[in-house]
Amino acid sequence: MKQPPTERERAIAQRRSEGRTLQRIAKEFGGLKPETVRSICHRVEEFDRGAAMLRTNPASIEALGLIGEVTPSVRHTLRSKGINQLTDLEGFTMDQLLTWPRVGKQSATLLFEALANLKRTE
Repeated sequence: MKQPPTERERAIAQRRSEGRTLQRIAKEFGGLKPETVRSICHRVEEFDRGAAMLRTNPASIEALGLIGEVTPSVRHTLRSKGINQLTDLEGFTMDQLLTWPRVGKQSATLLFEALANLKRTE
C-alpha cells in the first residue's frame, strides 16, 4: 500500500500549484525529470482528493483507492461485483472475497477491518 505524500512531494506539488513549470521544479529539486514532477503532483492531488472524499463518505472504496489503501486491480474487481462502498461488503465472508480475482488475503483483511472501523464510528 502507498505511503502518504512526503513533505518534499507536497512542496513539489505546492510549487506546481503556484504556477511553476515542470522543468523549473525538476531543476529546483535536484535534477528530477519533468515527468517525475508531473507524477508526484498527480499522486499528491489524488491522495488529497481521496482524503477529502473519506471525510464526507468514509465508506468510499474509491477514496480508499485514491489514498493507496486499495489497489486499482482490487477496486476493479469490487466494482465488477457491484461493490462501491465498504457497507456493500456486509454479508460477504473472507472466504468469499478470497475466491474473487485479484483479491488476496491482505486486501480482504484490510477491507473487513475498514468496515469494522466504520461500524464502530457510526
